[in-house]
Amino acid sequence: MGERGRQEQAQDLSLPLGKIHRLYTDGRVPEDNPFVKAPNAVASIYSLGHRNPQGLAMNPRDGTLWAAEHGPMGGDEVNHILPGHNYGWPVVTFGKNYDGTIVSPLSEKEGITPPAIHYTPSIAVSGIHFYDGTRFPQWRGKLLLGSLAYQQLHLLNIDGEKVTRDEILLADIGRIRDVTVDPDGYPCVVLNNPTGAIYRLVPAQ
Repeated sequence: MGERGRQEQAQDLSLPLGKIHRLYTDGRVPEDNPFVKAPNAVASIYSLGHRNPQGLAMNPRDGTLWAAEHGPMGGDEVNHILPGHNYGWPVVTFGKNYDGTIVSPLSEKEGITPPAIHYTPSIAVSGIHFYDGTRFPQWRGKLLLGSLAYQQLHLLNIDGEKVTRDEILLADIGRIRDVTVDPDGYPCVVLNNPTGAIYRLVPAQ
C-alpha cells in the first residue's frame, strides 16, 4: 500500500499506508507476523517505510520476496522484503520532492534496510516477475522489471540481497505496466500505452 501523499504515514505502525501487508487469502492475520504483538500496530503489517509499491514477486527458487516501488523525483527502488524491516521512506531516500526540495538529507541510516538497487533519475518502475521458464534458459532465476516513464524492460541478476547486474532488454516500446510469463514459458509485457497491448517475447530464430 502506498502512503497516499502523506509521507509520515509510512513510518507509523498504527496506520496501514506505506506498508506491505501479509494476510491469509481469507483475510486472517498470520500469528507470526512481525508486529502482531506490538502495541497499537496494524497486525497485518509485514514491512514498513514504503512510498509507493508497484510490483511484488516471490522468487520460486528460494522463496524470497521482492518489491519494486516508486520514489519521488529520483530514488525508485527494488527491495528484498524481509519481515519487520524498515525500508526508510521518508527518513532516507535517494530522491527529492517534485518541487526540487529535499525530502531527507540521508540516503542511508542504521536500522534502515537499503535497496538492492535504486534508479535516479526515476524510470517509474512497475511490475516484476522472476523468470523460471525454458524458452530463455539464460534468463532463468533472474528478475524481469518493467518501466513506465523510460518504457524499458530490465533483467536483473540477483545474488543474495543485491542486484549484481542490470540489463536493458527492450526500450521505447511503450509504458510497461506489468510483466509476466505465459503457460508456455514466454515472457509477456503488458502496456498501458498503446492501450491494452500485450507483447509476447520469443527467441530469435
